[in-house]
Amino acid sequence: MTAGPQSSKPAEVTGIVALQKPALIVGLIGAAACAIGWVLDAPTFYRSYLPSYIFWFQIVAGALGILMLQYITGGEWGILIRRPLGAAARTMIFMAVLFIPIAIGLRDIYPWADPGVVGHDAILQLKRPYLNATAFLIRAAVYFALWILWAWRIRALSLRFYQDRSPYTDLSRRKWAASGLPMIVLSMTFAGIDWMMSLEPKFTSSMYGINFFIAAALSAYAIVIFFFAQLSKTKAMADIIRPNHLRDLGNLMLAFVMLWAYTAFSEYLLIWYANLKEEIPHFLVRQLGVWAFVAALLIVFHFFLPFMMLLVRDIKDRANTIATVAVILLVMRYVNVYWLAAPSWNEGHFHYSWMNPAALIGIGGLWLYFFIDQLKGQTIIPIHETWVEEAMREGVLKVNA
Repeated sequence: MTAGPQSSKPAEVTGIVALQKPALIVGLIGAAACAIGWVLDAPTFYRSYLPSYIFWFQIVAGALGILMLQYITGGEWGILIRRPLGAAARTMIFMAVLFIPIAIGLRDIYPWADPGVVGHDAILQLKRPYLNATAFLIRAAVYFALWILWAWRIRALSLRFYQDRSPYTDLSRRKWAASGLPMIVLSMTFAGIDWMMSLEPKFTSSMYGINFFIAAALSAYAIVIFFFAQLSKTKAMADIIRPNHLRDLGNLMLAFVMLWAYTAFSEYLLIWYANLKEEIPHFLVRQLGVWAFVAALLIVFHFFLPFMMLLVRDIKDRANTIATVAVILLVMRYVNVYWLAAPSWNEGHFHYSWMNPAALIGIGGLWLYFFIDQLKGQTIIPIHETWVEEAMREGVLKVNA
């Protein structure tokens, strides 16, 4: 399908490329601070690094999941965000490289990786066939290989479709997306168990993995909505991103907020009802002292406030207000990850090192650099895709990063 008569107009520029160099500088400063922290106190660095890494990783993995979902279901809601989702998904290679510090610091992060701890614990000895460093790293390598394969295979098919407009190419892309959904749900479930739940190797939860995946989808959706809300203020995108587009995106973000709350509350309810000694310490420590206050923040700002705001049409229709909701959710996503991870190391005592924001900023700055790099050289809106004109209704079609 051709882009229509307006495709011959000169490409407008959004100006986001100008953010690439500042993002790189901020990322390098954060990385330098992390290096200093590693020299001064390696165990604290590794434990500060993991929550920040998981926060950014969930954005990347969630973007891949939503992208495949959009190719399967179609719909106007996702056509305008395909390019940002694809760009974010292809940074999975970068996230694989950033996993190296976690691999190096296994003994400082995970109790099951310390032979001294395992040697005095009969339960951990029984779990050793699964919870051991070799198996952990092999599984991580398999996860990353699958995610990278699907992200770049879909990219290759999209480029081919841009050239040939063949329905067979589009069908092949949909088949890859359809097979990729069960792949990413299963792999993300096991990744959540490996990377987060095993911080407390005696804790078990049948809901942990699925909540990990839903949280990733919510994180990705929030950052894409924030991204598009900012683009809507630029001259290049002002005539393209309309209130109805933001409203559709806001409605789906509301669905993810409710789904995250459902899985999180279901996990808590099941563990509270069963009252098993292997499971209840996980939540007992997180509802005492400062952690109880953090839990209250999550209840209010991760669910109730976004839920109430996203019910209001005027909030979803306006770029500034829906961007505010997205920022609240992104902040709460990091708080949630830290709330799940940190009590596992400090015996329930609250501790927040300066290395935590250093890692968060360092990874985030570098990730933003590579994300923008993946957007360069192409139109923000996939003008060659089927139904794109219907999704956009009217307006200038050709807009570059």
